[in-house]
Amino acid sequence: MSMDDLIDMIRVLQQKMDEMQQRHEDELAAVKADCEAWIDRELAGKEGEEERAKEKGKAAVEDHMEHNSEHDITWRPTESEAEGNKAKSVHVESAAEDRRMVVKPEPSSTLLLPFAQNIMDVQISEQFIAPQFKMNDGTTDPEAHIKTFSNTMAFRTGNDAIWCRAFSLSLEDEALEWFTSLPPNFIENFTGLKRLFNRQFAANSTQDLTVFELVTLKQGKEETLRAFMDRYQKTVRRVKALSPELALHYILPALKPGPFKDSVCRRPPKTMEELRERAADEIRVEEMKLSYKKENQELRGERADGEKPGSSTGKPGGHRQKEPRREPRF
Repeated sequence: MSMDDLIDMIRVLQQKMDEMQQRHEDELAAVKADCEAWIDRELAGKEGEEERAKEKGKAAVEDHMEHNSEHDITWRPTESEAEGNKAKSVHVESAAEDRRMVVKPEPSSTLLLPFAQNIMDVQISEQFIAPQFKMNDGTTDPEAHIKTFSNTMAFRTGNDAIWCRAFSLSLEDEALEWFTSLPPNFIENFTGLKRLFNRQFAANSTQDLTVFELVTLKQGKEETLRAFMDRYQKTVRRVKALSPELALHYILPALKPGPFKDSVCRRPPKTMEELRERAADEIRVEEMKLSYKKENQELRGERADGEKPGSSTGKPGGHRQKEPRREPRF
């Protein structure tokens, strides 16, 4: 190997070492920059980082505008850039809204409530507003109250812990006293709370009726058709597994003699809707007759009062004073 070849080899090795040294310095600079950026984010927080990003973006825009002004060009964001900025803004606002509505954990509570710790560890967001509940004082049907409460809460949230925490807001008097008497760590979910509530106030549950109740149902002699139909329909709704055909079968013997019973006998209704429509027509006729009858009774009463002795003269039906008898003239 000649001296020239040896010098060339040394030169190539030196060049490679310089390149490796430069790459190493670049990597160290990148790692250092990443560490500094991470420290800045930790110290200043997200808001400070956003402010710095805005300032950097503003400086970049100004530099870009100054650079283009030398060439007499006005800088404007392209359509894609404008849409991208708008999408980022909407995404940031949506994320901020989600953070405000999210249910966040809070430290263990020391309140003596009947809920387990997993329910008490849930903090309800300030953005959540409890709806207006129908109150239960312990004297009404518990299952009906649970249904009303569930429908109201389902419109606001599906979080089981929030349902448990909000249930006491629908109780008062005896029901609220029962709730506050439950031992701590006793309720783990809304299913268990619902089961306890139904069991405690089971005596107030609306019992289902049997067909026997419908068979023995009769319209009273002085009972109006409107009052009877209301009572009949309530009974039908409470008879469990009652078919419409069977409900229509028992309407005829339950009615008192009259025009409506004759109409049902001549042309039996085929559906419950037809029965309600025909009953509504007959109720209007019946109420109109009762109104006329009441007016006639009041009118006869006024006439009877006007014909009593001592009533003032000149009124219709009052006694007139006798005129003196006139003698004939000749």
